[in-house]
Amino acid sequence: MEYRSHIVAAVIFILVFGGGAVGFFLWLSTGGNAHRTIVIETTQSAGGVSAQSPVKFKGLKVGHIESVGFDPHDANKVRIVFKVRDSVPLTQSSYGQLATQGLTGMSTLTLHTPNPSAPALSGNPPHMPLHKGLLGRLKSRGQADLKKVTQILDQVQNLTGGKNAKHISQTLAQLNQATRQLTEAEKSLQPTLAQLPKLTQQLRHTVDSVDQLTHKAIPAIQKAGKAAKSARNVGQSSQDVMRNLNNQVLPHIDALTRQMQDTARQIQKLGAELSSKPQSVLTGPPARRPGPGEPGFHAAGGQ
Repeated sequence: MEYRSHIVAAVIFILVFGGGAVGFFLWLSTGGNAHRTIVIETTQSAGGVSAQSPVKFKGLKVGHIESVGFDPHDANKVRIVFKVRDSVPLTQSSYGQLATQGLTGMSTLTLHTPNPSAPALSGNPPHMPLHKGLLGRLKSRGQADLKKVTQILDQVQNLTGGKNAKHISQTLAQLNQATRQLTEAEKSLQPTLAQLPKLTQQLRHTVDSVDQLTHKAIPAIQKAGKAAKSARNVGQSSQDVMRNLNNQVLPHIDALTRQMQDTARQIQKLGAELSSKPQSVLTGPPARRPGPGEPGFHAAGGQ
């Protein structure tokens, strides 16, 4: 009996000690902090993650995945249940991403909180979305780019097929002909291009000559400016002389002209009288006939 009692005591001691050791190990592995359970439901692939896969926040391990499997309510979704420390600041803006670790193919669940001031993550248990990681984004972008490339190839095939192939052949032939013409034009331009340095030198000499002529012409231009100023003074004096002629001399000339016209008329009248009565030079001019009302006036009928 005593032997059996010692065996039972030893077994109990081993069980208690082993349970305490396991509990102490779990306590050390969790850092002695309280944990909370969070659920992620996603339609993305969860390849590379499994139970006990690490959960990280800002590069530090803050928990582990408890289970990965299909959602019992929707077989198209994957349900990831993990635990994190209560001290991790998770808000309603927080989300998870799967990051592949090197060449092992294993993935780590990385948590992100873009807006720490958002309301705290709540729910029982709280749910969090899963965003695509780098490989997921590359895969989506690659699929979109592959679709665009396929569309471009289809469009190119449509452009190069049928009637367009004939037009493309004609265009290529015209381009070939234009290339030959450009080559011939280049050959014909080579002599001209060879003369360009000489022409450039001649142009430089011409510019220097023009510069020298310009410097020499500056004194002549200054003298011409002075001469123009003198000419303006002479023109002003001429205007003054013309103004005096108009105001003083021309009126006298006009009066003298009228007097000469009157004298000429009198001389003409005198010449007419001498022609008709030359004796008037000796006897004098004939007496003027009396007019009406004057003594000696007789009407035409009474004569």
